[in-house]
Amino acid sequence: MSYPKKISRETVLETALAFIEDHGLADLSMRTLASSLGVTPNALYRYFPSKAELELAMADEGCKLLLATLEDAAKGLPPPDAMRAVARAYIRFARRCPQLYAIKMKYNSSDQAKFGSHDAIWGFVIQLANSLPTPWDAKDLAMSLWAFLHGMVELDRANLLEGKPPEAAIEVGLDVMLAGLMARMQSSL
Repeated sequence: MSYPKKISRETVLETALAFIEDHGLADLSMRTLASSLGVTPNALYRYFPSKAELELAMADEGCKLLLATLEDAAKGLPPPDAMRAVARAYIRFARRCPQLYAIKMKYNSSDQAKFGSHDAIWGFVIQLANSLPTPWDAKDLAMSLWAFLHGMVELDRANLLEGKPPEAAIEVGLDVMLAGLMARMQSSL
């Protein structure tokens, strides 16, 4: 008598994350995932009661990986340099892991109460914004940075940067944003 292959929640999650980066979220099904793990689909439901729960876990993992990436980028830098480094790291993450970024964004707001990693990223960015002596509200500054970065990611994904490397447009945007920030800081002294 053969015994079912032993898997774990972590194995299922890691395999699903690798699958979406190779094939996209649209092609992910519990049956396909089970086949790649060498188990029956029912074996997966022990760890994830539905595909939606699996996607939510993948989004949570995406948030955790993004947070670690942003924290590493900012480590030891003065606030304006940290903001620039965080912005670059955000863009690199979105380009390096497009499917993970997409699923993170899919569950970014509607299900954030189900996992705290989204709040941890937001808290990190607000803390970074608070470290800058500006007259602006830290949440407004953080939202502006996020809107700029997310917009750049979406333009890049849609190939709407007119053939220019996205890094060039990103640097111009960061220069303008940080120059305005620094000018505002100087005028309020």
